[in-house]
Amino acid sequence: MQPMYNLVKRQAETELLPLAEAEQMAVIPYNPLGAGLLSGKYDTYSKPDHGRLVDREMYSKRYSLPHYYEIAQRFTAFAKEQNTHPATLAVAWVMSHPAITAPILGARNVSQLDASLAAVDIKMTDELRERIAALSIPPPPATDRLEEQIHD
Repeated sequence: MQPMYNLVKRQAETELLPLAEAEQMAVIPYNPLGAGLLSGKYDTYSKPDHGRLVDREMYSKRYSLPHYYEIAQRFTAFAKEQNTHPATLAVAWVMSHPAITAPILGARNVSQLDASLAAVDIKMTDELRERIAALSIPPPPATDRLEEQIHD
């Protein structure tokens, strides 16, 4: 299957990725960098003059919520603390999910491709994966019966 999956769009974690693991299906997610949002070029205060999120209406709508930019800003700061390019760490985080076979990369030039490919050199421990996930908002449960979770 080919779901969207990245640190700000984690909905695939609720049903799709568990299904893929259970059925041993290949998962090739797209948008591991959130259309560039997780590349280090965007934060709550600034955007580049050009890029997918600026130039393409589909992406600007898909990633328009202010909290996505807050997550990107926290993530970029975390990547810098780790002395790692944000794109490298974002791709490594996506790749580290046990259901993921390989992500689809959308580099527009060699330097972007190099940053994404460097993800194979990241040792993504469970602790590091959890620290990165904590920068984001977990997806809601895959049920409309939230009252059952509230009332034991």
